[in-house]
Amino acid sequence: MQVNSPYVQNDGTYVTSEYNYRRNQIDYTPNGTIQVTPKQHKYTFRTLLKPNKTGVLLVGFGGNNGSTLLGSILANKHHLTWRTKQGEQKANYYGSLTQATTVHIGWDGQKQVYVPFNKLLPMVDPNELVIDGWDINGANLFEAIQRAKVISFKCENECGQFERKRQYDITDEFSTVFNFHTILSHEF
Repeated sequence: MQVNSPYVQNDGTYVTSEYNYRRNQIDYTPNGTIQVTPKQHKYTFRTLLKPNKTGVLLVGFGGNNGSTLLGSILANKHHLTWRTKQGEQKANYYGSLTQATTVHIGWDGQKQVYVPFNKLLPMVDPNELVIDGWDINGANLFEAIQRAKVISFKCENECGQFERKRQYDITDEFSTVFNFHTILSHEF
């Protein structure tokens, strides 16, 4: 999407926009009269057009929430399908504000125009997240997904081919950011 406005500049690396926030300042004179003074605050927003690699570090990764998050991302990333009484189901991000909703941007003269929320500004693709963490449980992530009993059996098994050998430990990508042993010593 391209915005034609004197308040928006796109240099290929960043999109920079200006926004004027208007509000009224209310004061009272000594005799009780209300004075309204319009105020304007100028804000400048600068956004990188290509989001940086983003990591999620979960404490309690082997619990229901962490393993279900991982399972849902794996299902979407690998386009998994499974059958239910309602027929074939496909992994999707329904329920995700950034991945499944649209935003009204205007009128084209014939109809209202909506665009996906994640096309307004560059956003991290959940399928590209680096996810890691730890848990006091020693099981692998496949066992954690099975224990949570949230994902369908077929989908569990397909996720298992990706995560069966992965234990709850910090990867090299995170070890450069976090001192894992310091965090563990403060956890208890």
